[in-house]
Amino acid sequence: MNPFRSILTAPLRAFSELKLLGVLLVANLCISLVRSVPVLLPAIGQFGHSLAGRDRPFPSPEAVFDFSKQLAQGGGSFLAGPLLLGTLFSFGLQLVLAGGIISRLCSPGRFSLADFTRDCAAQLGRNLRLLGWAILGLLPVVGLGVLATVLISRAGKPTLFTLPGEHWALENPFTFWSVAHLALMVVLFALWRSSFDLARVQLYADDQRKTRLATWRALKQMVRSPGALLSYIAVGLLGLGMVLAFARLHAAVQVTSTGKAWLALLVAQLVVAARLGFSMATTAVTVEVYRTMVPLTVQTPVEQPASTPEAPALAPAPEANAAEPTPLLADTQNVSAEPRAIGDDAGRS
Repeated sequence: MNPFRSILTAPLRAFSELKLLGVLLVANLCISLVRSVPVLLPAIGQFGHSLAGRDRPFPSPEAVFDFSKQLAQGGGSFLAGPLLLGTLFSFGLQLVLAGGIISRLCSPGRFSLADFTRDCAAQLGRNLRLLGWAILGLLPVVGLGVLATVLISRAGKPTLFTLPGEHWALENPFTFWSVAHLALMVVLFALWRSSFDLARVQLYADDQRKTRLATWRALKQMVRSPGALLSYIAVGLLGLGMVLAFARLHAAVQVTSTGKAWLALLVAQLVVAARLGFSMATTAVTVEVYRTMVPLTVQTPVEQPASTPEAPALAPAPEANAAEPTPLLADTQNVSAEPRAIGDDAGRS
C-alpha cells in the first residue's frame, strides 16, 4: 500500500459513489426533519407565518426575539426532546447503514439499492457486537490521554485541555507541549477509529463471525502500518478542512428572504456531503489496508504422471469391492476456503 497514493485515491473512490452519497444525504435529511419538526410546528403555530419571510426579512427580528424569550422562560425542554431523539436516530442510522457502505466500497460494479439494503441488514448484528468491542477499546485510549494530560500538567507545561479561558483570548495557546499533546490525542483517536473501520471491512470481506478476533487483528495491523495510519489521519484532516470551508461559505449566505433561505439550505447540504464523503474516504483507506493483508492465491500446476505402457486388461473386481468409494486425490481436495474477494476501484456508479 502506498500511503501517499491512498490520500488521493480514497477521496476519489468515495466521491465517485454518487448514488450512495445521495442515499446518505436523504437519510441525513430525514434525521434533520425528525429533529426540526417538533420545534418548527409549535413555533409556526405560535408566531404565525412570520418565519416564512412574508413582507419582512427572514427571519424577522420580532420572531427571533419572541422565540428567544420563550426559550429563556423555560423552553430548554422545548429543544431537549427533539435534539435527544434526533441524536439517537442519527447514531442508530449510522449502525444500520455501516454494512451497506462497507460492501459498496469493497465491491466493483454499479450501485444497487436492493443489494445495499440487503448488506445493511446482513451486517447489522455483527456491527452491533463490534460496537461493544470498540467502546471497550476506547477506554484505554481515554486513559492514555488523561495520563498524558496529568503528566504534562505536573511538569508545569500547558496543554490545550488545561488552559484557562483568558489564556485563549490574550495569549497564544499553541506551544510545543500543547501541540505535541494534541498530536498524541489525534494519533490515539485515529488508531482507535481506523481499527474499528478495518474490523468492519474484515467482517464483510472474510465473512468473519467472531468480532473479537477481527478487532484484535485490525488493531495489530494498524499498529504495524504507520504509513497507513498517517494516510488515514491525512484524509481525516483534509475532510475537516473541507467541512470548515463549506461551513464558512454557509455562514456567508445572508438569509433575508425565502429564496436565500433555500440557498442556505442547499449550501448546508454541501457541508453535509463533504462530511459524509470524507467519512467514506477514511473507510476506503482501511479497504486499501485490507488488500495488503490478504495474500495472493497462487495456483500450482498439477503434475501429470509420466506415460506408461498400456497395462493388460485386468480381471473384473469382485462384487464385494465394487461398492467401495474411490478416494480423492490430494491435489483435488479443497484445503482452505478463500476469503471473499474485494474488487478494485474500476467499478463506478
